[in-house]
Amino acid sequence: MARREPHFVSRYFIKMMLSYGLVIIIGMGLVSGLTTSWVVRTLTEKESRVDREMVRQVRDYSDDKYKTIRNIFVKLYMPLSYYDNYSVMDYLKPRKLENLNRKTKREVISGYLQDICSSNSFISDIFIVDYGDRDVFFFSNVAGRDPSLNYDFYSKSLPGGAIDNKIRFVPNHIPDYINSSSVNNYSVLSYCIYLFDENAVRFNNPLGYIVVNVWADHFKAAIQNSDSLNGTMLVVDPNGLTLFDSSGEAAGAPFNGEKYGIDDLDGAQSNDQYVVNMLTSDQTGYRFVNIVNRDVIRREAGAIRRRLYGILVVCVVLALVISLISASMFSRRIERLVRKMRDLERGKFNEYGDVRANDEIGYLEQRFNSMITSLDKHIQTAYVYQLQSKTAELKALQAQINPHFLFNTLESIRVNALMNHDAETARMIHILGNLFRWNIKTRGMFVELREEIDYANAFVELEKIRYADAFDVVTDVPQRLMALGVPKFILQPLVENAIRHGQKGVSSGGIISVSVRQEPEGRLVIAVEDNGCGMDEEKVRRITGLLDQPENEAEDHYSIGLSNVHQRIRILFGEPYGLTIESQSGVRTVVSIIMPARKKEELEKYVQSNHRG
Repeated sequence: MARREPHFVSRYFIKMMLSYGLVIIIGMGLVSGLTTSWVVRTLTEKESRVDREMVRQVRDYSDDKYKTIRNIFVKLYMPLSYYDNYSVMDYLKPRKLENLNRKTKREVISGYLQDICSSNSFISDIFIVDYGDRDVFFFSNVAGRDPSLNYDFYSKSLPGGAIDNKIRFVPNHIPDYINSSSVNNYSVLSYCIYLFDENAVRFNNPLGYIVVNVWADHFKAAIQNSDSLNGTMLVVDPNGLTLFDSSGEAAGAPFNGEKYGIDDLDGAQSNDQYVVNMLTSDQTGYRFVNIVNRDVIRREAGAIRRRLYGILVVCVVLALVISLISASMFSRRIERLVRKMRDLERGKFNEYGDVRANDEIGYLEQRFNSMITSLDKHIQTAYVYQLQSKTAELKALQAQINPHFLFNTLESIRVNALMNHDAETARMIHILGNLFRWNIKTRGMFVELREEIDYANAFVELEKIRYADAFDVVTDVPQRLMALGVPKFILQPLVENAIRHGQKGVSSGGIISVSVRQEPEGRLVIAVEDNGCGMDEEKVRRITGLLDQPENEAEDHYSIGLSNVHQRIRILFGEPYGLTIESQSGVRTVVSIIMPARKKEELEKYVQSNHRG
């Protein structure tokens, strides 16, 4: 009787789907309930915090404007340099300026009022009444707004009772001293004060008075750029009159606290229907109140709740879909492992790809593949591996023979040149052979600084023969730095550029200096300087910009070698390091390598570490 195969897929799939579905539905339900209550509480706290900040912002704005008005009153008594060091009050005092004509007086005072209005847009009008000359000096930020010629400014007293030197305040009103043909369809807040001689002992004989009218709704400037204002912002004076209402309903009327469930404004607090925030100004006594209906918060919470429910539904669906896909994937993996076992039972040693999964099923597949590989190795004959080993040894031997063959050939050419009495050619071949031998024998990415300098000196020796000793190379390297590590082949390209480009057109007297120094920050600076033709600032900027370009994209031959060195330094050590170029046209050029100052072995560990994040 044939053995019945187990149905792994169906049982595993059903168990996973039931588990996932139960966890997802219960978890999402709990999250939904907890999140909803948290959202309502958080929104209420946030609204209260934002409203408090908004109230503070409006209060600070109002206090700042009140301070500006006080300064306007104070500056009337201060000497003005652009008015011959006379104050505005000097022009109002009888016999102070005996030779002063009324035209000059009007020009000075009117100009002063115009300057105040021009620099303070929250001011609607400003005027000074002069009792002595029975004159009115008026200026407005509203074009065509003028005082009435029929209004008696001189017999009218300021509000507030007895004459003194204190600031008076007139709340929301439309002035009756404005010409009927002028613009006069908006309310203002008036700040007034009597004007006295600064030497006066008693304040009962004013020289006149000044009135500053500000827009009644100028408080809007403090909130007009804020999108976070909810509810209504109110400004109430000490007498309970509403100076400003952001909704535009109660401005100019007594504050109606019953509408918001507030019995006493001094003790205003939040209640079941409204969130209330209030601050009082120490300067003006104004109370700044923000009132938000809790229905606004509840509507926001309801909208968030609906969006949250929608998101939760989508999450549940996605989670179930992901669970379905996950269960299906795991089931297929188990089936694949079962098929491998059946193939092995039939004697099929198939090659399977790498298993990338690191879970339990992946571990089983890895172990199973390892077992198959071990069994397959026992089938392979030993002579196959021996043959491959011999072939590898032969290739390695050939790789060793070829460089020696090239060295021997160069040496034969050098000996032949000596036999023909061509010592210079023989010397060049000898140097070239040493350079090639140095390239082949050095292993690894880094060498000691002394080796790199020796290699560069050998190259310089070869170039001096070519250029008939048109230049000299001076090396200034402290002995203690010779053991530091550097990447291979970074100095020779700089020296070659200094010879090919820096000494271009120079037949004698050329000097190329190679200097090395270690900076306190742990940086090694290798500088190659020549006294050749140099470069102008534009060319230096262009070449510096090409340093980060690949060799096949660099258009300037001068920059190709430098770009190679610069990019290697950047790849090895990171962006703070690389090449810098300084040059003066017709004077010199200095190319510097900046890299970490470390031993050769330390550099190898350094580039393998996480030194660049």
